[in-house]
Amino acid sequence: MKAEKWLEKNRLAKILLNNSHLSRENLLALLLYYWKPGTTFEEIAAKLGIQRAGAWKRWKKGKDAVLRSFYTIELGIYCGVLDPEVAEVLLEDLRDYISLVKGGENPERIKDRIELRMLKLLGK
Repeated sequence: MKAEKWLEKNRLAKILLNNSHLSRENLLALLLYYWKPGTTFEEIAAKLGIQRAGAWKRWKKGKDAVLRSFYTIELGIYCGVLDPEVAEVLLEDLRDYISLVKGGENPERIKDRIELRMLKLLGK
């Protein structure tokens, strides 16, 4: 499956996954759902070798984990405890992400910048 191969080959994705609130299974469910609009939970279940309800639960847990992470960052900002360096990287990544989604610039160039910032932040 495309998502699983991407996750295996992408070093930064593996590092970020290990440092995130997502499990590998939940991330795969999210990737399968969002990378191909219109994908059903039946299709996701078939690709993951699980029941439809299990595919939905993995997707829901993944989505909830992403939202909890967002609220954690918001709380850090609100309380004034988010490291300014992290805030700057986050802001630059969000700007690049918006540009990527809107098709404003070369996607590979944007992804390269995001990867460089993340590796710098992670100290790799």
